[in-house]
Amino acid sequence: MMKTHHILLLAATVALSACAGKPPTTTPVPSTLVRLPMTPVAIGCAYHEGTSYIYSFYVQEPYSQLMLGGTSCGGINAAGYILPIQWQPGMKVKVRWKPNARDWIEKTTTIRRYDEAGDLFVHFFANDEVRVVSSARYSPQSPMHPIPKSVTIAPPEEE
Repeated sequence: MMKTHHILLLAATVALSACAGKPPTTTPVPSTLVRLPMTPVAIGCAYHEGTSYIYSFYVQEPYSQLMLGGTSCGGINAAGYILPIQWQPGMKVKVRWKPNARDWIEKTTTIRRYDEAGDLFVHFFANDEVRVVSSARYSPQSPMHPIPKSVTIAPPEEE
């Protein structure tokens, strides 16, 4: 009986060791993930002529699903919005806002080209138009801002 037990144990070991052959060779797949240098910036907004008061607004980060904001329009919110240090083509963001006595509005727009990353400003125009810019040095009250507060019609979208 003992001899049969040893033979069965030996046969099982040989059979199982045959299954433990070399693992299949796999070719590494190149990563499509591109790491962009990012910087945290504050969020602000400006509403232009023909736009009612904005009670609350949110902006989606260009490379995540994170929506930041939640404040009323009229100041700067140090929300830690993450923006690429260098502008990238096709940086589209979703903007959600609540105008005075109306339902929430949501639109997608492109962040306009910038040379230097700075505070992010959401500009609200009549007819529910919205534009998003980054400005490292100038507030919307400055004539040097990418979209000065004096502008009354939304500039064309940039791609």
